[in-house]
This record gives sequence, structure tokens and C-alpha cells, in this order.
Amino acid sequence: MSLKIADHLFYGPFPVDSVTVRANQAPVVLAIVCKGGEPWLPTFRLVDIDHSGDDGVVVAQHPRRRDWDAANDGELQAYLLDVPRKQGNAQHRRMLADEIRAALAPLGGEIPLSGGM
Repeated sequence: MSLKIADHLFYGPFPVDSVTVRANQAPVVLAIVCKGGEPWLPTFRLVDIDHSGDDGVVVAQHPRRRDWDAANDGELQAYLLDVPRKQGNAQHRRMLADEIRAALAPLGGEIPLSGGM
């Protein structure tokens, strides 16, 4: 399933403990989402947004992982947006993450299922 966040199509979900983006893979913008609600009417809340470096990322070892667990009141999931190196560097990924964070400020708010801002 995909999730449109601030007009960007992220793919996932993946369990937070199982996501590793290696250095030889496309770098990503990473959305940490808490899925709640009923199966027939789910809600999605953006817990955090970040980006991988050129060396990749092991999501389970992310420095803000404890904050994610503290903010979790449902099922913690990771969604990814590939940003190939030829489309942008780490600064571009950081700016994209900042743009999404600003569009859904403050963090912790629900992601509209329409996918818009």
C-alpha cells in the first residue's frame, strides 16, 4: 500500500525494526507513521519525517527511535520515498523532508487520506 503525504507518494508500510536502506540503494525520505483506528476506517498520524544519508540508514537504530515509541499509540510503520542520487543529494533530501514537515506541522497530526496538505 502507498500513502500520499504532502503530495508525495511513499511506499510501504514496513515494520520499523526491519527497514535497512543500504549505501548501494537509492537514498530515501523516511516517514514514521502511527496507524490507528479501525481496520475499515484507519487513521495515519505522522510521527516523524527524516532522510537517509549517502551511507544508508538502519531505521531501528535511528537516534529518535525512543521518541517514536513514546509517541506511538497504534502500529508504528515506516514509509519510504526513494530519491535517487541523480535527482538530488543529501541536502535535497533534507529540504524535501523539511518541506513535508512544514506542510503537516505540527508533527503528530493526522495525514489526510486525500493526500493533500
